[in-house]
Amino acid sequence: MKRNKQDVVYYLVLLCVPLFFSVAVGLYLSKLTIDHHAEDFGNFYMQTLERKAEVLSVQVGVALSEPARCDVILSRMEMWPYINDYAVTKDGKVLCQSNHFFDWIDETLVGITPLAGLHSYRNQSSMEAGENLLVIATEEVAGVQGFAVLTKKAFHEYLDLAPSSRYSKLTIWIDDTPMVGKRHADQVIGHSVDSEEHHISIGASPSDSYVHATMAMFVLSSIPVALLISLMAHFLLRYFAPRLSLADDIKRGLDRKEFYLQYQPIYGNDNKLHGFEALARWQHPHMGYVSPEIFIPEIENQQLSMLFTRYVFERVVEDMGPLKLAKPYHLGVNVPPSFMCSDELDATLKTTLEAFQRVNLSLTLEVTERQLLNEEAIRHIDAVRQLGIRVAIDDFGVGHTSLSMLQRVHFDYLKIDKCFVDTVGVDSINAPVLESIIELAHRLNVDIVAEGVEKIEQSSFLAARGCQFQQGYLHDRPLSIEAVSSRFVFG
Repeated sequence: MKRNKQDVVYYLVLLCVPLFFSVAVGLYLSKLTIDHHAEDFGNFYMQTLERKAEVLSVQVGVALSEPARCDVILSRMEMWPYINDYAVTKDGKVLCQSNHFFDWIDETLVGITPLAGLHSYRNQSSMEAGENLLVIATEEVAGVQGFAVLTKKAFHEYLDLAPSSRYSKLTIWIDDTPMVGKRHADQVIGHSVDSEEHHISIGASPSDSYVHATMAMFVLSSIPVALLISLMAHFLLRYFAPRLSLADDIKRGLDRKEFYLQYQPIYGNDNKLHGFEALARWQHPHMGYVSPEIFIPEIENQQLSMLFTRYVFERVVEDMGPLKLAKPYHLGVNVPPSFMCSDELDATLKTTLEAFQRVNLSLTLEVTERQLLNEEAIRHIDAVRQLGIRVAIDDFGVGHTSLSMLQRVHFDYLKIDKCFVDTVGVDSINAPVLESIIELAHRLNVDIVAEGVEKIEQSSFLAARGCQFQQGYLHDRPLSIEAVSSRFVFG
């Protein structure tokens, strides 16, 4: 039941977290889209307004171009019914005007001489606060200037703005006074566009229906994206989680002593026991037996080699401490090159040598060749050999050790990897390599230990070429400490 609850939580998190972020991104993108469209909408309307404002200014200028002939001005104004009233002044005096011009506008306007263009003034005839008119002023020429008055309604009819389902809240300001859409002037306008030439500003806010439709579109589009992200996350977790959990399992296994050692006998050409190699094994409480081919690379990849090496030495001392060998044997323990440079080297070797001296056992450090030997490691190898500890280069031929490095390292054994031993009697490209390694060991004057010997043909081939020691299933399988104790002579 607990496992099922964990699965439910896992899938809920896997679905909800990407969905939350996808929807959030979708809402953000919808806002950007709405803002972008609002800006485009404002620019489009501003271009329309500027064109119409320019035409309106030109029309008023033409209509009032002959201030001395009021009858001509009157006939011209009848052509534009949206212009309510007009006036022409010279040096502050009225030359020509419609009957109701000053019913709309205060007389002080004629003495101000405003800039040419569109302006907003308070409606004198309206008792409603904030009711304004549009006044178009012409250019002043020789003291003569014309004015035309449009009410808000007339201005709106002149503009003839096409309705938009996307932008129901549209406000047009003239001189900071709302001339269109006054009911929205007190609302926050999403975007505004200004025209400095005509003193016009446009504010546009998208309609609720457009906002909801756009948000719904992006949110619905984000759901398949969230599901795709969840699916990808699931596969990535399935791929990487076992590796991460395996590293954690290794750490827990070391704490719980799930790892144990088996000891594979090493025989000389005379078929006499020469020593053992300590091999780590793992009995996982749930996965059962885990092959070293799985957990050893993981230990190296996750930088757990030092922790694991320390554990192996502790188990070696624990296994061998109570025993007393009747004959001196050597015991090989695999160590990474980094162990040779660690601060724990001296203390670990001291504890191990003290235990080995009591049981008539000598120590061999099998330096794994999968990692590169550096100068510091070479110096420490020389130092430990002076303590009577033998050194072997393990798995030679499959790692990083170069021939030049071998000439500088002082060691006692060269261990040939099983992959080369398997080439005996087989037509393989690695077959000549085996004889080259054997010849190299003889030239370096070091003993050879062949690993993975499983056939008599292999054993005879190696012995004939001077390999001093062999280990493999042909001679003996790895043994538990109890089997070693029962089969060999101990006191």
